[in-house]
Amino acid sequence: MKEIEELKQTLDNLIDSSSDLDILLEFEEVLDNLNLYAYKNWEHGEVIAGPEVSKYWITVTMMWPRKLMPDPDGALRLTKNNCRVFFQKDVFVEPKKIVTPDDLGEVDPETGKRKPKQVKRPIWLVRIEMPRQYVDEFESSKITINGHDIDMSEVDGAYDSDYDNELNPDKQDLGVDQ
Repeated sequence: MKEIEELKQTLDNLIDSSSDLDILLEFEEVLDNLNLYAYKNWEHGEVIAGPEVSKYWITVTMMWPRKLMPDPDGALRLTKNNCRVFFQKDVFVEPKKIVTPDDLGEVDPETGKRKPKQVKRPIWLVRIEMPRQYVDEFESSKITINGHDIDMSEVDGAYDSDYDNELNPDKQDLGVDQ
Protein backbone atom coordinates (compact mmCIF):
# COMPACT_ATOMS: atom_id res chain seq x y z
CA MET A 1 0.00 0.00 0.00
CA LYS A 2 1.42 3.36 -1.05
CA GLU A 3 0.73 6.44 1.01
CA ILE A 4 0.93 10.15 0.39
CA GLU A 5 3.94 10.35 2.74
CA GLU A 6 6.00 8.23 0.34
CA LEU A 7 5.15 10.59 -2.50
CA LYS A 8 6.03 13.59 -0.31
CA GLN A 9 9.38 11.99 0.58
CA THR A 10 10.18 11.45 -3.11
CA LEU A 11 9.40 15.09 -3.89
CA ASP A 12 11.49 16.29 -0.94
CA ASN A 13 14.43 14.20 -2.15
CA LEU A 14 14.13 15.67 -5.65
CA ILE A 15 14.06 19.21 -4.31
CA ASP A 16 17.08 18.57 -2.07
CA SER A 17 19.16 16.97 -4.82
CA SER A 18 19.45 18.73 -8.16
CA SER A 19 21.42 15.77 -9.55
CA ASP A 20 18.44 13.44 -8.88
CA LEU A 21 16.17 15.88 -10.65
CA ASP A 22 18.60 16.05 -13.59
CA ILE A 23 18.69 12.25 -13.77
CA LEU A 24 14.90 12.11 -13.67
CA LEU A 25 14.64 14.67 -16.47
CA GLU A 26 17.12 12.71 -18.57
CA PHE A 27 15.24 9.48 -17.77
CA GLU A 28 12.07 11.14 -19.07
CA GLU A 29 13.94 12.33 -22.16
CA VAL A 30 14.90 8.73 -22.94
CA LEU A 31 11.24 7.70 -22.59
CA ASP A 32 10.26 10.54 -24.92
CA ASN A 33 12.94 9.61 -27.48
CA LEU A 34 11.62 6.04 -27.47
CA ASN A 35 8.19 7.52 -28.35
CA LEU A 36 6.65 5.89 -25.30
CA TYR A 37 4.09 8.66 -24.93
CA ALA A 38 2.51 7.63 -28.23
CA TYR A 39 1.07 4.64 -26.37
CA LYS A 40 -2.22 4.98 -24.53
CA ASN A 41 -2.13 6.47 -20.99
CA TRP A 42 1.66 6.58 -20.62
CA GLU A 43 1.50 10.37 -20.38
CA HIS A 44 -0.67 10.13 -17.23
CA GLY A 45 2.00 8.46 -15.10
CA GLU A 46 3.33 10.12 -11.93
CA VAL A 47 6.71 9.41 -10.39
CA ILE A 48 6.20 7.95 -6.95
CA ALA A 49 9.72 6.66 -6.21
CA GLY A 50 13.19 7.18 -7.60
CA PRO A 51 15.43 7.68 -9.27
CA GLU A 52 17.46 4.95 -7.63
CA VAL A 53 20.87 4.90 -9.27
CA SER A 54 23.07 1.82 -9.13
CA LYS A 55 26.20 0.88 -11.04
CA TYR A 56 24.33 -0.28 -14.14
CA TRP A 57 20.67 0.66 -13.69
CA ILE A 58 18.43 3.63 -12.96
CA THR A 59 15.10 2.64 -11.42
CA VAL A 60 11.98 4.80 -11.34
CA THR A 61 8.55 3.73 -10.08
CA MET A 62 5.49 5.43 -11.53
CA MET A 63 1.80 5.17 -10.71
CA TRP A 64 -1.44 5.41 -12.68
CA PRO A 65 -5.08 5.24 -11.59
CA ARG A 66 -6.29 1.65 -12.08
CA LYS A 67 -8.75 2.76 -14.78
CA LEU A 68 -5.90 4.35 -16.79
CA MET A 69 -3.53 1.40 -17.07
CA PRO A 70 -0.59 2.24 -19.36
CA ASP A 71 -0.63 0.31 -22.62
CA PRO A 72 1.50 -2.85 -22.24
CA ASP A 73 2.75 -2.36 -25.81
CA GLY A 74 4.67 0.65 -24.49
CA ALA A 75 6.34 -1.65 -21.98
CA LEU A 76 7.30 -3.97 -24.85
CA ARG A 77 8.99 -1.02 -26.56
CA LEU A 78 11.01 -0.46 -23.39
CA THR A 79 11.98 -4.14 -23.07
CA LYS A 80 13.09 -4.17 -26.72
CA ASN A 81 15.47 -1.36 -25.72
CA ASN A 82 17.02 -3.36 -22.85
CA CYS A 83 14.84 -1.88 -20.07
CA ARG A 84 13.10 -4.01 -17.47
CA VAL A 85 9.43 -3.22 -16.76
CA PHE A 86 7.34 -4.57 -13.88
CA PHE A 87 3.58 -3.99 -13.47
CA GLN A 88 1.87 -4.31 -10.09
CA LYS A 89 -1.62 -3.58 -8.77
CA ASP A 90 -1.65 -1.62 -5.51
CA VAL A 91 -3.68 0.82 -3.44
CA PHE A 92 -2.84 4.48 -2.84
CA VAL A 93 -4.02 5.95 0.45
CA GLU A 94 -4.57 9.71 0.52
CA PRO A 95 -6.50 12.19 2.65
CA LYS A 96 -10.10 12.79 1.62
CA LYS A 97 -10.95 16.25 0.32
CA ILE A 98 -12.75 18.09 3.10
CA VAL A 99 -16.14 19.37 1.96
CA THR A 100 -18.32 18.66 4.99
CA PRO A 101 -17.55 17.95 8.66
CA ASP A 102 -18.28 14.28 7.95
CA ASP A 103 -15.05 14.19 5.89
CA LEU A 104 -13.03 14.59 9.10
CA GLY A 105 -11.95 11.70 11.29
CA GLU A 106 -11.80 11.40 15.06
CA VAL A 107 -9.96 13.93 17.25
CA ASP A 108 -6.25 13.13 17.63
CA PRO A 109 -5.62 12.92 21.41
CA GLU A 110 -2.04 14.24 21.06
CA THR A 111 -2.78 17.33 19.00
CA GLY A 112 -6.48 17.85 19.71
CA LYS A 113 -7.08 18.32 15.97
CA ARG A 114 -9.16 16.33 13.53
CA LYS A 115 -7.46 14.91 10.47
CA PRO A 116 -9.21 14.10 7.19
CA LYS A 117 -10.46 10.57 6.65
CA GLN A 118 -8.31 8.39 4.41
CA VAL A 119 -9.41 7.32 0.94
CA LYS A 120 -8.04 4.20 -0.75
CA ARG A 121 -7.65 4.45 -4.52
CA PRO A 122 -6.71 1.46 -6.70
CA ILE A 123 -3.58 2.14 -8.78
CA TRP A 124 -1.10 0.55 -11.13
CA LEU A 125 2.57 0.73 -10.22
CA VAL A 126 5.10 0.39 -13.01
CA ARG A 127 8.76 0.02 -12.08
CA ILE A 128 11.13 0.80 -14.94
CA GLU A 129 14.76 -0.26 -14.71
CA MET A 130 16.70 1.50 -17.45
CA PRO A 131 20.35 0.81 -18.33
CA ARG A 132 22.37 3.64 -16.89
CA GLN A 133 24.29 4.08 -20.13
CA TYR A 134 21.15 5.52 -21.78
CA VAL A 135 21.01 8.37 -19.30
CA ASP A 136 24.79 8.78 -19.21
CA GLU A 137 24.78 9.27 -22.99
CA PHE A 138 22.59 12.34 -22.59
CA GLU A 139 24.81 13.70 -19.80
CA SER A 140 28.03 13.47 -21.80
CA SER A 141 27.11 16.31 -24.15
CA LYS A 142 26.69 18.85 -21.35
CA ILE A 143 28.03 19.39 -17.88
CA THR A 144 27.18 21.78 -15.08
CA ILE A 145 29.96 23.63 -13.24
CA ASN A 146 29.09 26.08 -10.47
CA GLY A 147 25.50 26.28 -11.70
CA HIS A 148 26.48 27.08 -15.30
CA ASP A 149 25.61 24.66 -18.11
CA ILE A 150 28.51 24.05 -20.48
CA ASP A 151 27.92 22.54 -23.90
CA MET A 152 30.87 20.21 -24.44
CA SER A 153 30.49 20.36 -28.22
CA GLU A 154 31.41 24.07 -28.07
CA VAL A 155 34.46 23.25 -25.96
CA ASP A 156 35.54 20.55 -28.41
CA GLY A 157 34.95 22.96 -31.28
CA ALA A 158 37.21 25.55 -29.63
CA TYR A 159 40.02 23.00 -29.36
CA ASP A 160 39.51 21.93 -32.96
CA SER A 161 39.70 25.52 -34.21
CA ASP A 162 42.76 26.26 -32.02
CA TYR A 163 40.76 29.07 -30.41
CA ASP A 164 42.81 28.74 -27.23
CA ASN A 165 46.02 29.82 -29.01
CA GLU A 166 44.33 32.96 -30.34
CA LEU A 167 43.86 34.12 -26.76
CA ASN A 168 47.44 33.46 -25.67
CA PRO A 169 49.68 36.49 -26.31
CA ASP A 170 52.99 36.11 -28.06
CA LYS A 171 56.19 37.31 -26.37
CA GLN A 172 56.33 40.34 -28.67
CA ASP A 173 52.77 41.31 -27.56
CA LEU A 174 54.05 41.39 -23.99
CA GLY A 175 57.10 43.46 -24.87
CA VAL A 176 59.54 40.67 -24.09
CA ASP A 177 62.63 40.26 -26.26
CA GLN A 178 62.92 36.90 -27.92
